[in-house]
Amino acid sequence: MSFIFVFFVFIFFFLLQKYSIYPLEKIIFPSYLIDQASLLYIPHAVRIISYYVFGSLALIPIFLSQCFTYIFLNNEPIIHSLILSFISTSSIFIGFEIFNLFNTKISFKLDNIIDWKKIILIGFFVSLFNSSFSSYYLIKSKNVNFDILLNIRFLIGDIIGLVFGMIIFISIIKLYIFWYKNV
Repeated sequence: MSFIFVFFVFIFFFLLQKYSIYPLEKIIFPSYLIDQASLLYIPHAVRIISYYVFGSLALIPIFLSQCFTYIFLNNEPIIHSLILSFISTSSIFIGFEIFNLFNTKISFKLDNIIDWKKIILIGFFVSLFNSSFSSYYLIKSKNVNFDILLNIRFLIGDIIGLVFGMIIFISIIKLYIFWYKNV
């Protein structure tokens, strides 16, 4: 169940990103600012929250949904799609496991308070790993020039997207708990 849920939620938010948020950003902001990196990237929130809720069970559907979006929605070559999806998915694992190494295990339970600050911090590190490793790969494989401003925009978009996603996630959890206790 969690496999299918994570897979389709990621694709849904990627489509929302590609066909609603990104075109809206192009209208509001100058094209040089958001030409390659969105300032509100919600799929990052799906990656982080999915791993937070489902743990390592979320890695395979995240990987597959990213491959799907790269190949079928972005028309990327299969090898690049597989490598970039692997980098992104392994960055999630690395970010959470670094936190676990420092005895700050973070896990989801409905009756616990969601430690959103730690999740945002983990999301920052995941985004940092993902943008760094992806940039390195793209520089080596596609002869793309390194652009620190592009990496900063990726980080900003990921973090703003994660904050937005956390607001929605916490609101849904609070509504669920309220409804469950009162019905």
